[in-house]
Amino acid sequence: MGVYTNSSGQQVPHPNITNVIAGDIVEVIGRVGVFNNGLQLEVLDANSFSIVGSTTTMPTPAVVSVGDLNDVNRNNIPTTGEQWEGAFVDLQNVTVVEMIPFAGGSRISFNVADGNGNLINVSDRFLAMKLPSHQTVNPASPAMTGSFAPPVVGTFYSSLKGVIRHDGNGCFTGNGTRGYELHPFDASHFTVGFSPPLITNFNRDPSIPTSNQDVELTFNVADADGTADTVMVYWSADASVSSSAFTGTPATLVAGTTDDYSFNIPAQPNGTFVRYYVRAVDNDNNESFFPATAVGATEPSVDFYFVRNNGMQIQDIQFTLAQNGASPYAGRPVTVKGFVTASTKIFDLGFLYIQDTSSAEWAGIWCVGNNITQFFRDEEVEVTGTVEEFFGFTRLQVATAQLTGNRHKVEPVVLDPSDAAMNTPQNLEKYESMLIEYRDPNNDKLVINQPNIGFGEFRISNDLNATNDESRRIATGRSVGTTAFFSLWTSLITDSLWITQDGELEVPPVITSDTMTMDAVQGIMFFGFSNFKLLPRNNDDFIGLNVPLDSTNLPQSTVSILEVNPLEGIRIYPNPATDFVYVDVAGTDFYNIELVDMAGAVVVKRTQMQGKETLDLSGFKGGMYILRVYSQDGKYNQINRVSIAR
Repeated sequence: MGVYTNSSGQQVPHPNITNVIAGDIVEVIGRVGVFNNGLQLEVLDANSFSIVGSTTTMPTPAVVSVGDLNDVNRNNIPTTGEQWEGAFVDLQNVTVVEMIPFAGGSRISFNVADGNGNLINVSDRFLAMKLPSHQTVNPASPAMTGSFAPPVVGTFYSSLKGVIRHDGNGCFTGNGTRGYELHPFDASHFTVGFSPPLITNFNRDPSIPTSNQDVELTFNVADADGTADTVMVYWSADASVSSSAFTGTPATLVAGTTDDYSFNIPAQPNGTFVRYYVRAVDNDNNESFFPATAVGATEPSVDFYFVRNNGMQIQDIQFTLAQNGASPYAGRPVTVKGFVTASTKIFDLGFLYIQDTSSAEWAGIWCVGNNITQFFRDEEVEVTGTVEEFFGFTRLQVATAQLTGNRHKVEPVVLDPSDAAMNTPQNLEKYESMLIEYRDPNNDKLVINQPNIGFGEFRISNDLNATNDESRRIATGRSVGTTAFFSLWTSLITDSLWITQDGELEVPPVITSDTMTMDAVQGIMFFGFSNFKLLPRNNDDFIGLNVPLDSTNLPQSTVSILEVNPLEGIRIYPNPATDFVYVDVAGTDFYNIELVDMAGAVVVKRTQMQGKETLDLSGFKGGMYILRVYSQDGKYNQINRVSIAR
């Protein structure tokens, strides 16, 4: 660790360390420490690091087997691997099995496997695998010489060199780590044996089509060690078909070129969910895919889009098939509308969130940047900005934002906090940035079953003895830290230190206790440090708490328009349903119905209904659906989650 503490108590870089080049001989006096599972030597002072000589003979890497480092699940094997931590090594005859973009796609890491399937991640500690779009935070940051060409899944490296590190990195697998990692630091560390065709410069136009627009796919296909003999596009507008069953059609080689291809997907009805992928095969029968498909996967990975006659929706940004929850529009400019569920005003969360009321999933987005402080809760806002991934949390970096003149009070999506099946990132991802209410389905009281789990967070459930799977994280009391985005208008805090740390609490503090009960709690679903957690916006979000809290005085919008109200007098039953579900709306007014599957496709639409209506569900797959019931004039709207049991 090339930083020491000076006489003024400041941490400063050691001047000699910044001058070192490979081949120098150095003497280090330091303290052995551990950082994030890895050993490190911490220099003591300005005299603790010296360059004592140099050599023209570069260090020779040791040839190490992947199987000595990690197993087939990428768990590290300390008995044979620990001796190589920090060493310069050479992994030979390995194949790329998975690509892992990060930093908004401007850097990558990838997993390679040896002939026995043992896995190791090739990581980018030294910026060796940054792409041209990546901007370093520090202009003095080290970077490799030469340029880096990202490999294709299936690329065979006869040699991969780099430094072995052991880094927890917040990614836990198997025995509690992500295994040993290889970190190259020079262009010469990548020796390709052979590679499949490379599919690059992919573009889809338009990104979000209307029902009368074809979609053109354009891309380049080149093979570094041969020719690309077959280039096919596979697609389907049927959300129930597996990607392995898609029909393939040859892409068109653009006249006058050797590697420019195009393909048109014909126009589809409004709301259609379209999936597709590209497959290229070279003269050696090596194949590659866009998007990249991991080696051994049973189904090809797909890219996708929704057909929208009224423009992009928040669901288009948030809906993802990626395991890491990353938006398919990361790094791209977008324009969407949504109603404010949390604002920067006093007595509120302090951050702007908006939500689309046409869906009960994938419908919220966090907005940061310019022109976001003037909005009040319930106002509809149209924002233009760039989609970005903030440590795994999708948000909008806003350039412009303006009111539409509409208002609507967004009703929270109600979830059971004790439902163990929900306690996975894949199940909670769909509620990221949405207004959520935790409430017991039988209206039993919720309890604070774990009053302090660290970092200002506690857990609630319907059972004081609930496990972590049967309880949910609530985060309060911190707002102005670099990684804390909680409200200062919530009195419940886990420790008195949060009264002033990371922002001064604006309401009288109340320390959490396992004697506290409540009817429900509302807030914004947040993701940070690998966990989903609910952020209450102010004291009013704790409903029926058995401890009195200071009241709030949330500023209200002055927009003088007719609000869009929930549809009253509606019954939807049974739920869960099997073959039929009944929609019963009191009164004589006409209404419309839309049943939407989890892919966003409208599978049933009825108009000008009145009174009681029966929906036949016998032909649909089991699972969760969204039922939207709205009035003819569009002023009344209600979103319901309907489960079909099979």
